[in-house]
Amino acid sequence: MTISRIPQIVERTATRMPDRVALQDRLGGRRVTYQELWARVRGGAAVLRGRGLDPGARVLLLMDGSPDWTVALLSILEADLVAVPLPGATPIPLVSLAARYTGASACVTDTTEHATVLREHGLSCLASVDLASTIRAGNRVAAADAQGVAVLAFTSGSTTQPRAVALTHANVIANLSALLQVRQAAPDEAMLSILPTAHLYELVAGQLAPLAAGARIVYAGAPMPNRLVDAMRDQAITYALVVPALVDALAREVIERLVGDGAIDSSCRTARPDDLALTLERCSPQRRQSVCDQVRHHIGPSLRTLASGGAAIDPAWTSVLDAVGVTLDVGYGLTEAGPLVAMGSAAGIPRGSVGRRLPGVDVRIDTTGEILVMSASVMAGYAGNPALTAEALAGGWLHTGDRGRLDRDGFLFVDGRIKEAIVTANGDTLYPDEIEPYYASPLFAESCVVPMPDACGNDRATLLVVAAEPGTTDPELTDAFAELRAAAPARYRVHAMQRLHAPLPRTALGKIRRRALAESLGRQRMAS
Repeated sequence: MTISRIPQIVERTATRMPDRVALQDRLGGRRVTYQELWARVRGGAAVLRGRGLDPGARVLLLMDGSPDWTVALLSILEADLVAVPLPGATPIPLVSLAARYTGASACVTDTTEHATVLREHGLSCLASVDLASTIRAGNRVAAADAQGVAVLAFTSGSTTQPRAVALTHANVIANLSALLQVRQAAPDEAMLSILPTAHLYELVAGQLAPLAAGARIVYAGAPMPNRLVDAMRDQAITYALVVPALVDALAREVIERLVGDGAIDSSCRTARPDDLALTLERCSPQRRQSVCDQVRHHIGPSLRTLASGGAAIDPAWTSVLDAVGVTLDVGYGLTEAGPLVAMGSAAGIPRGSVGRRLPGVDVRIDTTGEILVMSASVMAGYAGNPALTAEALAGGWLHTGDRGRLDRDGFLFVDGRIKEAIVTANGDTLYPDEIEPYYASPLFAESCVVPMPDACGNDRATLLVVAAEPGTTDPELTDAFAELRAAAPARYRVHAMQRLHAPLPRTALGKIRRRALAESLGRQRMAS
């Protein structure tokens, strides 16, 4: 079967492996086989078509990862509609913005509050259970154009400049095909779905890739480290997609358990990854094996690979994971690229590299050091923003806004960001104009949010303020910041505040030079 539309991925696997389990929740209480999944998708598509939605209509998918989420996504696409995935906890103002900006006609959500607000916007709202109300599917939609838009993926929730990336069926399938040429799961593997399914990295590599292979997806639910570790063991998980902050959290959970078992010293609780690697290296072979056996007792014998994306990871984790028999894959991508650009096994690539480009993906570095990408998976554009699209795709290349280099062997290194996007260790992409409205105070004459690098080069959003009155004390500013931070949504809680004693530097047009300011402050810190 030639795959031209995303739902055909599941249709093909259901034909080949109908009785194999495709989806299950963390506790294994709900299991959906590939045959059942395809039947539910066909039925869900019939329900959506019964709502009178025109082909190409936009449908918000406002849920967190679960078997129902995957059924809903594929049902939307099978009905020849466009999915607009958003995390289930998206604040109502941003949900309203997404509905208006995309011109959405319908929504699938199990959250009553969201459904109520969206109905007021004129949307037809369904719960996931509604998609299961048709057991027998009606006539199938005529084959849609593979170049038609399949997904609108938001990379920013900014109320001043939303960025909704338009990706066609062909874009997504091209990226998936490139990934499967270098990393393909076996049918007996089990993937633990932890990251938000609304993020394209999880959608392509964490959902579509295992479904294409006939593997089993286990949905983690709330990403609590203790529950994730238990799920890895109890559900015989073989691999999972993670972000660097999650690797650290999972490691700390296992370390805490090992300390409780008396297997390692309590000083390991606060040890850095490089210290942990050195400690394991200095152990006798017998001692090292004993520690590894204890780790496996908690995470289970099956886990083989963690694939880290979204942000830079401390290379020392490679040695720690390798010691317990877990491979660390690293990579680089962005939503606009569909999303994967490069990847490799951390143990087999130069330290600090993100691997080589995927098959069919061209990468070059321009004269300014910016990473440019060209491939069949690069976005069609930013929905509703032709000017931003033209800027991003100038000359036929995707201008990533990231600074990088290629070595003579084709390994890609990402050295930082040129644009003002802030990419955190959680893999979240934020923009200063999203965050700054939450930090307005009469005590601040000026303020801005800048990305300050952490030890791995990821961004920590930091608020810089200039006091309105010279006599304002640092404690007064700190108290004001603490109140504002506590009141801000969790996504927009910046890492720290720093006082400046001079006006914020600006361009000739009055724009704050955030990136230059952050680099200047970083140099000052290093010098001190």
